[in-house]
Amino acid sequence: MTRAPAVLTGGCQCGALRYAIFVAPKGLALCHCRMCQKATGGAFAALVPSQPENFAWTRGTPATFASSSIARRDYCRDCGTPLTYRGPSG
Repeated sequence: MTRAPAVLTGGCQCGALRYAIFVAPKGLALCHCRMCQKATGGAFAALVPSQPENFAWTRGTPATFASSSIARRDYCRDCGTPLTYRGPSG
């Protein structure tokens, strides 16, 4: 299957994990719930919604933490960078 070029790329601080998003996001969310504050160590988490079929890990495999009964968060096991949030539908 041929995939369109990535419109966004990113990764963790140490470079062990990289990802690509293949469709332009339709928005941005800033979540300030207590779980996002704990995950980022800050006042909020900046989240870019993406469907799983439009997202791919291009380097490495993240570790996953179940931060609640409905949320999974992927992060780098080497440097600790928080990278994704997956709710009940993802």
